[in-house]
Amino acid sequence: MVIIRFLVACLITLLAPAVGVAQTSADDIGFIAGLAGDVRADFRNHYQTDRLGNLAIGFGVSAVIANSDADENFQRFFDEKLSGDAGDDLADFFTRVGDVAQPLPSVPIYLGAMWLGGYNKSSESSAAHWGANSLRAVVVGTPELVVLAYATGGQRPEEGEPGWNPFDDYNGVSGHSFYGAVPIITAARMTDRRWAKYTLYAASALPGLARVYDDKHYFSQSFLGWWLAYLATETVEHTNLGEQRRVRVIPVPYPGGGGVQVTVRF
Repeated sequence: MVIIRFLVACLITLLAPAVGVAQTSADDIGFIAGLAGDVRADFRNHYQTDRLGNLAIGFGVSAVIANSDADENFQRFFDEKLSGDAGDDLADFFTRVGDVAQPLPSVPIYLGAMWLGGYNKSSESSAAHWGANSLRAVVVGTPELVVLAYATGGQRPEEGEPGWNPFDDYNGVSGHSFYGAVPIITAARMTDRRWAKYTLYAASALPGLARVYDDKHYFSQSFLGWWLAYLATETVEHTNLGEQRRVRVIPVPYPGGGGVQVTVRF
């Protein structure tokens, strides 16, 4: 899959040792080292037994919906009650949101926000924080998305009936739902204003529901994609809280030598 190869390339770029350190600026080294350290911490925090219990909750809910009449009932409701010009326009808009949020177009957006917003600097802006958190959530959650999409073996509504047939297909999780929800939930977690937070949380479900409306995914598949996005952004938030007091050591090159920059967050 193109998306998987692209993400692997991004990971290699971010995690590989810098080449030609003497010719690399201190800002570049700090940017790469900071992001790589955050991603490693995210993976340690995300893939551990106590947090996998949260995954099991969403997986179980999706399993019940997919392997009962619920998926067909949801599909019928969308087709019979919500179809129309207004529904079509809304679905088209949020489908485009999901399109833009796919890794190929969104990763450069996240990296650009981080770079322009001064990521990993004392003057880091909200845009950089949003870009970094969104990118990290995409990276940490994508392995789960890929595994579960294949493991459930779900099909699209246009291809077959709801239900899970492990490893028969790879549409058991909606990618639009996951990738579309990540930047919106990330923004929701960053605001303290209740009305904005709840509005953003509600909006985060719409890219996935647009796919249900368009008969591209069943509701169970949309829900599971959203749940993975929720968990991935939660992990990033917990990593940030846990890392606030940690010491960060960043290599700093200078002409004729090198050194390290030690940052302690209080």
